[in-house]
Amino acid sequence: MAADEDFELAHSYRGVSWRTALASSGTVVDVLRARASDDRPCLTVSSADGTGSVTASFRQVHDHSARLATWLREDHGVGPGTVLGLLPANDLPSVLAIFAGLRAGATLLFLNPNDPSDRLRAVVAHQDAELVLRSPTTAPDPLPGSVPIPDPGVLSATAGPPDPSIDPAATAMLFGTSGSTAVSKIVEQSHTAIMVNAQAARRHHRLRPGDRLLGCLPLHHVNGVHFTLLATLVAGAHAVLAQRFDPFGYPKLLAEARPRLASVAPSLLETLVRTWREPVMPAGFDYFVSAAAPLPRSTVQAVSRAFGAQVRQGFGLTETTNFATTMPAVLDDDAYRRLLLDADIPSIGVALDGNEVTVLREDTVPAEPGEVGEVCIRGHNVMTGYAGNAEATATAFRGGWFHSGDLGYLRPDAAAARPFVVLTGRLKNIAKVGGEAVSLEEMERVLRALPAVRDAACVAVAHPMLGDEVIAAVVLELGEQCDIRRSLAASFPPYALPRRIVPLPAIPRTATGKILRPQLTRQLTGENRPVP
Repeated sequence: MAADEDFELAHSYRGVSWRTALASSGTVVDVLRARASDDRPCLTVSSADGTGSVTASFRQVHDHSARLATWLREDHGVGPGTVLGLLPANDLPSVLAIFAGLRAGATLLFLNPNDPSDRLRAVVAHQDAELVLRSPTTAPDPLPGSVPIPDPGVLSATAGPPDPSIDPAATAMLFGTSGSTAVSKIVEQSHTAIMVNAQAARRHHRLRPGDRLLGCLPLHHVNGVHFTLLATLVAGAHAVLAQRFDPFGYPKLLAEARPRLASVAPSLLETLVRTWREPVMPAGFDYFVSAAAPLPRSTVQAVSRAFGAQVRQGFGLTETTNFATTMPAVLDDDAYRRLLLDADIPSIGVALDGNEVTVLREDTVPAEPGEVGEVCIRGHNVMTGYAGNAEATATAFRGGWFHSGDLGYLRPDAAAARPFVVLTGRLKNIAKVGGEAVSLEEMERVLRALPAVRDAACVAVAHPMLGDEVIAAVVLELGEQCDIRRSLAASFPPYALPRRIVPLPAIPRTATGKILRPQLTRQLTGENRPVP
């Protein structure tokens, strides 16, 4: 199949061309303009401990982002074709800058303010960003030469030129993928993909005007931008954005915000279970939406026991503009127990509108139900490609599907009359020990299920004779005793067992809970305190 045919198929949805979506989806800026006279609350930014907050209405977000857009155009020459770098924090200026950049017609390049300066400079240079804005609360400046986002209140209120027309096929946002080098995998997300995903999340979670969604994941990641901000915007709902996750302040934040939904990562739920002493969920709360990392069954069970609350796991990638699948919003008790509480691996749910999800064998033939293969996605939410990397783009779209690199299977469910997707690991998180494949993520699940283990992660390192060998890192629970190696031996053959099991005070993870395997590998290969 030719590359252009692969592209067209990978961007189709149930036989409908992505070009149809381009003509009908509209843009985020269209939604913002439509809410220009709406005085209901659009966004509340709250301190991590819930002691202070600031709220902006839809009208205010519209008006202030318009002032910033005018400033960008007139003072800095930003317009269609401009790449605008953004070092955001979870604050109101950063949110306004996102909308202002889109209104000016720029392509937003999201940068992680925690990255080293050299990495940031490499990304900015590779993408030819003409200007980099940073949150005024970011100190010190992670990228010398970046410009603090000004207070819109001090900018001219005189109406500037109208927003430029936006091509729905144009790239709206650029994000680096997790674990990639600085410039190897920069994902291009079109205005249409963004709208398709936001509308799908709105429909899937039944977001309505007035609903409150509490988010705390950082705005330099796709989940924070697309779910917390954009899905609520298109729904006319109220986003409550915590400046960061504070396990001791989060309960007060929940009580103050009274959200219907809360967006989290598994590691945040696990921390909350351990630290919230007298939990009381707010009235009207429906469920947590967990993403960014695999959700262990033990976490689902702990949340149920401690809070009497439910969790909906979602799955997606930067390349699919955030969510591709999510557990259904409405699940009866039997289905919740069957698919999450009692399942060996909690399901990631079903495909959201606008995209299709399947499981393919290595020969690209669809796998049978229950057969592990690669989870692949096609739809109107799929990325345009990797910026400046045609080879990686062609590989990702081979056969007319976006290849996620995630392993999983379809689980038929007679009661629900449809299959659910279950993830089992990552293709690249496989160790080859003596020619045999060992899933690092499967081993991590077994380790985390042990009473003595609070958290765990595994890495594969080169071995001169075996190819790879496994090293496991564990965070131990105080007062618990367990022969970890013997426990692993009950689930894995001898060749798969870790050469070393290393206790650490914490597993290095991203702000959204993903394991930082390169960092962990460096940490472990210099460590020599094995657990017996």
